[in-house]
Amino acid sequence: MSKAVFLLGTADAVFHAITNRLIRAGATIVTVAEAADVVMSIGELVTSADISVIPAESDTDEPAEVTEDGPNTIVRVHDLLVPEGVIGWGGEVLYEWVDWVKEGAEGVAPPDIEARHWVHIRDAADAVTLLALADADVISQGVIDLAGRRAWSAEAVLHEMGMLWNRYTDALGLTHTIESLSRITSPASYQFTGIIERPDLSPLHDTLKAIGIEEGWHPLTAMRVGLMELFAHSEIE
Repeated sequence: MSKAVFLLGTADAVFHAITNRLIRAGATIVTVAEAADVVMSIGELVTSADISVIPAESDTDEPAEVTEDGPNTIVRVHDLLVPEGVIGWGGEVLYEWVDWVKEGAEGVAPPDIEARHWVHIRDAADAVTLLALADADVISQGVIDLAGRRAWSAEAVLHEMGMLWNRYTDALGLTHTIESLSRITSPASYQFTGIIERPDLSPLHDTLKAIGIEEGWHPLTAMRVGLMELFAHSEIE
């Protein structure tokens, strides 16, 4: 059954991605909250919303918690990869790394924490849409964390970026060699082996299974694809 959804928030790349995914899933976007089956805020915690989708790191001191006033469900998004570029969702360092790699990767790369659980905006928008359009009695009330399943170190991401950019420039300049093509390694070669706490994905996984998604939370977009899209969008700007 299609639902009418009223959206609140700043119209950035994340807002547009979720809006477009809702429409493709059959939702009707309405212009007044009174006409909506679901009120969703994106980018900020709104007590009048049924669902608030917020970045894990916020500039405000407001805690991400469900109160008697609402919202019923908070989706807290960690380490979001948005190729189009967006500020405030945890992926700013990726854009700095893209510029650093394109400028020759000289000196020390912009610093970041030891590792992150990157998740592509397409996978995040898919999950948020499923939660928004599901029957209300299936959705967990409280905070649902959303992040990638695999930890990526800064070193691994920078290695992938360097490899992809070199491959792109070799293709443009027709300078590919047998050696340059054969040294493209699998991302698994740089699997993060340290210890870092991952957000608890059980509420998201279990809720998606309850909705009817047999595999639960299983993001599909490969990190390498997301990084290629980052470079592609940086060339458009």
